[in-house]
Amino acid sequence: MMQQNMAFEAPIPSVSGRSTKITDIGTMFKEWAWTTYLKTPRQKFLSRKLKIEEVDIQLKWDKVRITSLRPEYTEMETNDHRVHVLYDSKYQNNTDEDQEQTFRTEKETISTATTKLTKGFSREINVGIELTLPPDLPQPSKAEASFGHRLYVDNEEENTIENKVKWSVDTKITSRRKLVTVAELAIEETSSKYEFSMDVKLKGTILAVIHDARGQRRHVMTVQGDVATVLGDRKDKDRFGKLFNVHINNSRTVTWPVTGSLHLKYGVSQTVKIFQRTYL
Repeated sequence: MMQQNMAFEAPIPSVSGRSTKITDIGTMFKEWAWTTYLKTPRQKFLSRKLKIEEVDIQLKWDKVRITSLRPEYTEMETNDHRVHVLYDSKYQNNTDEDQEQTFRTEKETISTATTKLTKGFSREINVGIELTLPPDLPQPSKAEASFGHRLYVDNEEENTIENKVKWSVDTKITSRRKLVTVAELAIEETSSKYEFSMDVKLKGTILAVIHDARGQRRHVMTVQGDVATVLGDRKDKDRFGKLFNVHINNSRTVTWPVTGSLHLKYGVSQTVKIFQRTYL
């Protein structure tokens, strides 16, 4: 009895299989490409259709435009300010005269932006979702210096981006006679947590390249289709909305609502503290 070549059937698309609110459109487009291949008449020189385990399907996103609209933020925690000392220097003056010293240093801190997607879509590579910074951040210019104008959301896993920020000081201080003078460079950091919601638009043509995964990786077929058509067909079959809820307009643009969280930590100011004491 000849074994039939079954279509590629995946469970409800979700990143890592943990959240049905995150639709894995990469898996969805591969399902579409595989089904299209099975429906295409077999070439004469081939003895049979390939099986799913014998092929490699690669998606090409070059012709798909993903546009993030302006997010709406809800602050989850009030700004938490913390001060910590980056560097200190001690000057022991055992003379009978005051002395002038130069306090010079350059140090770095790490600013972090942690994002997490809670509803929306994912794919094999960077999702392509961009966030503008919340408008009510303390010291917004410092936030932009740390993270730039936009942040990128990868998937439902927490993804942390780290950027180094340089702080420097070059000042003169007076070291009092018979005392130890201590100079400290202190940095104030702020921490903010938000939840966000926004619409992301997808428009264009998805390409799926199918290769024979055996031997020389022969090219078998290239499938291309309109993103809105592929997702629209899948949505029509999803009568109960288990996979995703999107809007598709007459211009073949898919609008996908997404939600997630954002946690920012960055330095906002530096302070030089000077004090004297009689011992080291």
